Amino acid sequence: MPKGRNPSRGALRHRTRSSRAEGEKTASFIVIGDEILSGRTEDTNSIYLARSLRELGVRLMLAITIPDDPALIKDALELCRHRFDYVFTSGGLGPTHDDVTLEGISQALGVPVVRHPDLEKRLRSLYGETLNEDQLRMAAVPEGAALHSFSNTRLPVISIENIYLFPGIPELFQQKFDAIKERFRSAPYFSKELLCTEKESDIAQLLRTTLRLYPGIKIGSYPRWGDDRYKVKIVVESKDKASVKEACSYLQTELRGKGR
Repeated sequence: MPKGRNPSRGALRHRTRSSRAEGEKTASFIVIGDEILSGRTEDTNSIYLARSLRELGVRLMLAITIPDDPALIKDALELCRHRFDYVFTSGGLGPTHDDVTLEGISQALGVPVVRHPDLEKRLRSLYGETLNEDQLRMAAVPEGAALHSFSNTRLPVISIENIYLFPGIPELFQQKFDAIKERFRSAPYFSKELLCTEKESDIAQLLRTTLRLYPGIKIGSYPRWGDDRYKVKIVVESKDKASVKEACSYLQTELRGKGR
């Protein structure tokens, strides 16, 4: 089958574009590490990134976890980098044998991995005479990569095209993302929660009708078990504050009219 004609990929591309609000920035997150998939290490970076991007006005559309395998890293990047505005990765940037993220990126972009002179200079300053070849591996970047330096980070954030590379260690991931996050800021999301005392199945049609009447919004419905206050939390969201207000007003009127 010719490249780019895979039906499943085409379907994903169509769904991704159709679910994006006008002017909305989107992102994907590729978590790289055998230790995550084996359950030995808890992935806290995904939660942190999702919450941070939402606060920045960016919609995280896809998060996937893959092992330390250059071929799978390449496949994941090919899936994401043309579909979303930003691709973030975590893990695989250290000096050991299983740090293969750069190799996968090199394969995906068709560029060699090279030693960046500025990174080498920083490492020599950091480690001094104790610097060894394994530590120098951390000076490697995909050819054409950009460095983003900040006063509160020892080493810069590396990016190439729309791909941003972060370490897997949660403390470093958070520190580096916080240092660079303002470059991703977009128009904010507005949301409002409504609590419903009826079952989710009893309001499903009302939610579909609301989406049809207010196409610029998104609605999430979240059942709650064992709580006498409500059975479903309804979350209405949009980048258009007026649409959220109007949709919530309609929902509240309809729910009151049905005794809910």
